[in-house]
Amino acid sequence: TNKKQPDSNAGLSEAANDWFRQFVKHLEIYLAETGQALRQDSDPADFCLAALRAVKLTLDDSGIGSDEIVDLLGRIAIEQTERGEQPVWNAELNRRRFELIDVDIQGKLTPAEQVELAGLTHLMREHADADYNVPLEGARRLHRHLTQLQSTGTDEEP
Repeated sequence: TNKKQPDSNAGLSEAANDWFRQFVKHLEIYLAETGQALRQDSDPADFCLAALRAVKLTLDDSGIGSDEIVDLLGRIAIEQTERGEQPVWNAELNRRRFELIDVDIQGKLTPAEQVELAGLTHLMREHADADYNVPLEGARRLHRHLTQLQSTGTDEEP
């Protein structure tokens, strides 16, 4: 499908704009290089592979290491829709993450599973770090206790 160019002044920061422009310049160079290496009988799967190689080379140039690229690909791989919505962390995703960790420990994790594990780990960390998962009631009790200690000058337990 043909996509329409977005409005160039639609809230993109100057830093992001500069980074994207530099990225696209390097990407064009690497696309030409990887494209020239394609055989005459290449098919769309070969084109996709060449394009992804160009993206990886471009990310390498921008200072992003291989582990971070895998992490980023994992984050993208778990997105469920075209709008980039992420799934809600649940027991099934947790079970799958543990399954992949077991395979990794055995040294048998495939590259695709490595990407999946990176994405699931990121999603799990976001879930664990979310404000609604912080046990605030215990922290409030501790705060009240410490405030009372400070005002009374005693060291007794709550």
